[in-house]
Amino acid sequence: MNLNLTPILAFCLTLLAGIHSYGQTLTPHPVPEEFASDYYVVTVNGRPVPVFHAGLNVYFASFDFTGKADVRVRANSNSGSYSGQTSNKEIAKEDSMGYWRGAALVRPLSKGIETKVNGLSVDFSLSEAGQYSVERAGIGLTGAHHFKDDALLLFANRPDPHRPDLNSPNVIHLKPGLHQQHLDLKSGQTLYLDAGAVLFGSINVWDARNVRIVGRGTVVYYGPQSETHDDGWKHQKRWHPLTTHNVQGLLVQGITFVGRSRTWSLQTHTTYDAVFDNIKVIAVNPQNINGDGIDWYGGGRTKVINSFIRSMDDCFAFFTPNSSQDMWAVNKETEGAVTDIHIENCVLWTTLANVFRIGFNGQALRTDQVVVKNTDVIHISKGEWYAPWSLFCMVSPNRKGRASHRNYRVEGVRFEEPIALLGLQNPESSLTNLLFKDVTVAGVPVPSLVNNRTSGVTFENVRVNGKLISSEDDIPLRSGGSKPEQVKFRSEK
Repeated sequence: MNLNLTPILAFCLTLLAGIHSYGQTLTPHPVPEEFASDYYVVTVNGRPVPVFHAGLNVYFASFDFTGKADVRVRANSNSGSYSGQTSNKEIAKEDSMGYWRGAALVRPLSKGIETKVNGLSVDFSLSEAGQYSVERAGIGLTGAHHFKDDALLLFANRPDPHRPDLNSPNVIHLKPGLHQQHLDLKSGQTLYLDAGAVLFGSINVWDARNVRIVGRGTVVYYGPQSETHDDGWKHQKRWHPLTTHNVQGLLVQGITFVGRSRTWSLQTHTTYDAVFDNIKVIAVNPQNINGDGIDWYGGGRTKVINSFIRSMDDCFAFFTPNSSQDMWAVNKETEGAVTDIHIENCVLWTTLANVFRIGFNGQALRTDQVVVKNTDVIHISKGEWYAPWSLFCMVSPNRKGRASHRNYRVEGVRFEEPIALLGLQNPESSLTNLLFKDVTVAGVPVPSLVNNRTSGVTFENVRVNGKLISSEDDIPLRSGGSKPEQVKFRSEK
């Protein structure tokens, strides 16, 4: 039998190639020339991916992919072809160990990503979508707040399956390129930012229902806030990259927010039923202060999932709904509540202050049902303000805040640097029913401060510096602190 196999073989090869291309795709996100940088040169699967200069020494590159991403990052600062940057850029100096200091790291470390350094380049592979920080060895050890260290952030996304009908009258569509404006969104509207679209301004959602802010674009905010004193807390339009007020039903998905001013990043006021999914928040104000991640003035029923926050103050903070009009009051007892906050599968980095600021001066704040799960805290501030750098901080400059907190659950959280779990300075505040489960903290433990009414704290399979916590001596308290009540310790059998 004389069979002609050539057509069959050609068909099989075509089919295999189709399967391969279907499972392995890459879409780099463009960057407008106003923000493009050659400080780092990034290629993924052999294709160039543009780099965005957020500000200071922080850069990011974004892409959508399926399958596997083979990444190469080349540091360009001392190559002779680097053309310089704006916005308070300090050029890194190479030493005898080279730019990467011999051992580049890709965080979160829990992903177990192996790197190979070859001169100015580092190679590694990604198989999971997520947010990654590519760093020279020693980041976080060179300064008190490590906010001037170089950082290249990689935002590796899966393709967006929820692209809206761009011809709908309720859709505002920003195409690739620079858009200098402030946007006010109304009920039922969707703002869609293409990959490569940069809104140089702010987004404001006031008295609205069912609003969506989606896509792969970037919001860059640079406002008129003072550089010498704090007024970034104000609750008003055009004062933050994103501000909401009296909103029910909010979806923010896939967007990168860059704050170059001394102001909070995402400020929500009396906002409910909100989802922040795959967002990236990057604060880069030169003062290294007041660049909070997400702040709640009341509200709740909110999910923050699959997201990245690099804050220049607290990653998250809770306040009473009307305290924005009297932030620094020393006598006024404002009241309100933040309830049902769920944070999961996130990557956090604070260059100043704490992960959570859960109580402040002059507030009768109540919080209830706060959950943090499967999250990596890759860097921690080394500064103190009335309390040690900590996961949960309750402070009051006038020691009169009546904040009351209960039902917190911290599960599967990994701290890559030392931290105090508790920094509770205010004696008039209270914290009840707090569970730490499957938590790991690297390095020598930082003494916690408990100087308030704290009860019902459970440590279940918590390890600090590799040691399983089995008593209060393993989480030492600062001298003079109050003794928590009803403390329990459990471990795996």
